[in-house]
Amino acid sequence: MVKSPSFSGASEAAPRTPPQVVQPSPSLSKFFGDPTGSSSLASDFFDSFTTSTFISVSNPNASPSLPESLSSLAATPVGGSSPGSVDVASSPGVERPGSGVSTAPLEISQSPKPFSQIQAVFAGSEDPFATALSMSEMDRRSDAWIPGEATRSVLVSVATQQYGSVFVDKEDLTMPGLKFDNIQGDAVKDLMLRFLGEKAAAKRQVLTASSVEQSLVGLKQLISCKNWRAAVDLCGRLLTAHGQGYGKSGLPTSHTADSLQLWFVRLALLVKLGLFQNAEMEFEPFGSLDQPDLYYEYYPHVYPGRRGSMVPFSMRILHAELQQYLGNPQEALDRLHRVKAVCSKILANLEQGLAEDGTMSSIAQENRQASVQLWRSRLGRVMCSMANCLLLMKDYVLAVDAYRAVTQFHPEQEPQVLSCIGRISLQQIGDIKTAEKYFQDVEKVAQKLDGLQGKTMVLMNRAFLHLGQNNFAEAHRFFTEILRVDPSNAVANNNAAVCLLYLGRLKDSLRQLEAMAQRDPRQYLHESVLFNLTTMYELESSRSLQKKQALLEAVASKEGDCFNTQCLKLA
Repeated sequence: MVKSPSFSGASEAAPRTPPQVVQPSPSLSKFFGDPTGSSSLASDFFDSFTTSTFISVSNPNASPSLPESLSSLAATPVGGSSPGSVDVASSPGVERPGSGVSTAPLEISQSPKPFSQIQAVFAGSEDPFATALSMSEMDRRSDAWIPGEATRSVLVSVATQQYGSVFVDKEDLTMPGLKFDNIQGDAVKDLMLRFLGEKAAAKRQVLTASSVEQSLVGLKQLISCKNWRAAVDLCGRLLTAHGQGYGKSGLPTSHTADSLQLWFVRLALLVKLGLFQNAEMEFEPFGSLDQPDLYYEYYPHVYPGRRGSMVPFSMRILHAELQQYLGNPQEALDRLHRVKAVCSKILANLEQGLAEDGTMSSIAQENRQASVQLWRSRLGRVMCSMANCLLLMKDYVLAVDAYRAVTQFHPEQEPQVLSCIGRISLQQIGDIKTAEKYFQDVEKVAQKLDGLQGKTMVLMNRAFLHLGQNNFAEAHRFFTEILRVDPSNAVANNNAAVCLLYLGRLKDSLRQLEAMAQRDPRQYLHESVLFNLTTMYELESSRSLQKKQALLEAVASKEGDCFNTQCLKLA
């Protein structure tokens, strides 16, 4: 059986049905797309890092001695971090009941010098004070969140204390730690050892956690090169330096915006690698992500005057979505509803002239509009995740309603959303007439798109409609037409080859896929393409094993350690 003629994921559908092209959850698709020649997706992981600079005090739970490769992390305070690096060895030291606030400062490194630090922060700005003000406003609206009543009372107590410490029950705090030490591995190299020998396997060179800079720079590099297993390990090293390493779960600790961002990256990578149980184990200490020590107000000596949650918004989405991957879609939906309720409340507060958290605040009109735009976008993102969850639950009516609701917050995405609903009707429900109606609506609104994008979308929908009717000749004609205007369109290329197979033209189908893979291996050695190629090799020749091994060699020279070798069908 040939892989479904889609290019969108690991789900396998009957070959005679068009692909499901529902977009994956935005919280992951944003970071883990497959565009070539771009490292921007790796940097997108870190969009919620604070731009403010605060001098951090030592974490009483951090490792007393660090490996030499991590020593530079321990010697750089947050205020001295260079752009693109993170201080994960330091964190605010608000100690637990019975202790005051630890004030032991970290040893400040000789480089960079304070003046160069200031220059780095305000580089390219004509007015550094205006820039600092602007960045503070960006932090305010990005970090905003409405805590629960119990958490709010603790934060109020911390804010109003003058002497002594606020006593917080240990059960109400977040005490995370690594639950497993090292998952680094390379399935591609293991296959090479098995089928090609040690000499060929020795040529396989991929980046590891030890071969890159032990900082966010190295982490971004690993993610960009698709070495996600190594990136998980590096996150673990950085969190260990922060005092939240293996065996530290359940022990008092303190948090920074950077440490929470590292946790998000690690957990998102685990989910992307399909290690859902591992992600669930490490997510458990974070509870509902509403503990008081996850808010800036809990650390008044370290973040004076700063308000809001340290938890990245994407981490809240991931926390909810993880449940559907564990077979609990209803729990995922419940969590998404809770996030939606907070987003809706924040929008209502802004529209009533209040601050995001409902307090009285004088916000400039320009900043208020920017906040409304941000939270409308986030609400649309939650609705999209809810729609995906409902689709997984096979509640197609509610899923379609949720997808349509997304267009209220992202009207510019209306053509894509209508196409998505049409393809759900076609593949999941088998309702060709309804699918055709939605595709006609797409053609009416596609004028909003640029010429190539709109034309490609219309032709793609027509091709899928013919696929749903088992009219492979017409479907192939439309896919070929797409390739005339957009020769690099991998989806059209893959689907055109599958159409040729069903038309009995196996040789032509193979030639098309092989030509695509050879033209740009880094872009077109996609798991769906390789699955189709290996299946066709099995149909074509008894020498399929040798051809699969040739594909393995091609993969070894281009792909990172996260590649799913099952698509090669060599095991």
